[in-house]
Amino acid sequence: MPGATGTVLVTGASSGIGAAVARRLAARGHDLVLTARREERLKALATELSEAHGTAAVAVPLDLERTDELSDALTDVLAALPGPLAGAVLAAGHGRGHGPVREADCAAWESQLRVNLLAPMIVTRRLLPELDATGGDLVLVGSLFGTRPSPGYAAYAATKHGLAGFVRSLAEEDRPAGGCRICLISPGATNTEFASVLAGAATPRVHQVTDWPYHPLLAEDVAAAVEWAMSRPGHARVAELTIDPTDARY
Repeated sequence: MPGATGTVLVTGASSGIGAAVARRLAARGHDLVLTARREERLKALATELSEAHGTAAVAVPLDLERTDELSDALTDVLAALPGPLAGAVLAAGHGRGHGPVREADCAAWESQLRVNLLAPMIVTRRLLPELDATGGDLVLVGSLFGTRPSPGYAAYAATKHGLAGFVRSLAEEDRPAGGCRICLISPGATNTEFASVLAGAATPRVHQVTDWPYHPLLAEDVAAAVEWAMSRPGHARVAELTIDPTDARY
């Protein structure tokens, strides 16, 4: 959707990177379908964006962990589109299960695999025909954990390594002329509620930047990168983009 407006689907839109992406795209004039588990937050964001920018913003609750029901649920999501699908940003993620492998909760592993890997694979498969038809953009939010060893985060790293492999392999498949562009954006440490869960916090919260040992990325930094990748001219594709805090110390 280079330089164009149109409807964009955003998963994980109730907070963090997904919400920041929704705000930036609404400011550019895009209509939005927002999905996540937390319905009240979604509705509040949809109202905020509609009032601020005059665009259509529709909230559709969606639990990505229920992968056996996901294909049918996506039919309802697509039915809610106010127009042809011009793009999709898959920003939802699951971080519970932090800790050494020897002490791991295997149920948390399964949950992470469903939300972080299997769900985006299913969503991608379902959206490809829609995005190919419009020449839209598909952006999947990965992580630096998908490229580096991460003690204590083995399950999360495994899902992000898997997602990177999926996106890279998909990008090598034959695509229809004028079909969709596919991009993997991999941020490092980002100051969101998700970061607190990934670190093992029982209650999600956004920390003060000064609580970090270095200056982390902000959700808005990642959202700006998503917007930039999606706004490249039609002859250019951003295949992968990595963003890290300048002074990160992992």
